[in-house]
Amino acid sequence: MLLLLFCLVLIGLGCATLRKAGSPTQHDAARVQVQQENSEFEEMGVAMPERLLSMWRQGCDAFDAYHAEFLESGTLTPSAKESLKTAAAQYGKLAGFTLGAEREFVLYGRLQDVYAPLARDAAYAAEAASWCVQRAIAPAGMNAYAAHEGSESTIWNAAISGAIMYYRRAGDGERARKTVELARQHPYAATKYERVEQTPLVYTPGLTARPFWPAADFAIARCLEAAYADDAVRAAIEAELDALIGRCSLQRVVSPALPLDPGSEAADSAQGGAWSELALYDGLEWDAESAALVPTLVGVLQGDDEAAADICSAPTDGTPNCCGTSVVVSLLRLRPGATIQPHCGTTNRRLTMQFALRGSAGVVFTVGGEARGYGGDGQALVFDDSFEHHVHHGGAADRYVLYVVLKHPDLRPPKPLLRPKTGSDFESME
Repeated sequence: MLLLLFCLVLIGLGCATLRKAGSPTQHDAARVQVQQENSEFEEMGVAMPERLLSMWRQGCDAFDAYHAEFLESGTLTPSAKESLKTAAAQYGKLAGFTLGAEREFVLYGRLQDVYAPLARDAAYAAEAASWCVQRAIAPAGMNAYAAHEGSESTIWNAAISGAIMYYRRAGDGERARKTVELARQHPYAATKYERVEQTPLVYTPGLTARPFWPAADFAIARCLEAAYADDAVRAAIEAELDALIGRCSLQRVVSPALPLDPGSEAADSAQGGAWSELALYDGLEWDAESAALVPTLVGVLQGDDEAAADICSAPTDGTPNCCGTSVVVSLLRLRPGATIQPHCGTTNRRLTMQFALRGSAGVVFTVGGEARGYGGDGQALVFDDSFEHHVHHGGAADRYVLYVVLKHPDLRPPKPLLRPKTGSDFESME
């Protein structure tokens, strides 16, 4: 659906001037997809009565107005939110009529798209959840499932995991638990969740699951902490960070469903948004241009074989990508006052490390109900983002971290055992 397309859009910001979202091609592709779906809906099956067509078209006009404004500004402005509310009202009324399975499935998808940004406000979360459930249990939704990270379709998984998230956000634990039970009933989808607080898009049962992991257990964390403790290395990292900040190299992360608390818009100022990123590694190749901006950090990661082995890598043999993302290593910035709302990641076959470079004071991570800070700049935090997690920046300075997707320890190949030499071994060497 449209939400998946929007989530791919990154908006770059100058330090003082907002640049439009994406390229003209991205604008055009998104608008064309909306218009094509609008037309296809009207042409499906038996012609709809005019009064029902009027509801659909009014909803489409309002959704298109929201869409255009969001692509232009990259924020959920008050007027964009009003357009969404109008679209939700019209589409919601239309959903009360029998339209045929094919039309109803499209309509539920559109309602899912409309409520994703509205549900940043908890007042809309329960409605968002109910439309996600309708989308999931429709026959076409149940047949469009993901069995692993490489599955072509994720409609069932996205809808059912989204419903659980929204019910949690609405404070309705009972419906969240019942939706987990529903998710487990699908015979093939990777939604056999074992706990209500761990409901990623794709779930593999049986893996060791804990919200936080000891950072000292990972060579990459030990390597980074040792490097940061070296005065000369730290000075080089600081200088490179200052330089890329001065060049406004981080790009604002933008999506209609971005889990930013509505109050974080105040932090979404001229300096590139409340949440910004510089992607460095996609699991296969390092971005040469971006890596050249932070050569000291990249050198630390690439210069230690044991540390590099911790980094998740995309497979080249066609097997599912357990990294669950095309951004495996990046720099992230979070503005003071910003809150990233509770949500779950893509898969439990990975872990996430954040290494605090600057401004970590006052930042609190809550993962699976357990709250922690970084422990200071130069410290690593390793957590499982398939658990529901949220972040609040209560400090006074921009937070900069190195973000790295790690291989889950259960999926690492075992280290070879050294067989002790026997007497015959020594004899054969003579």
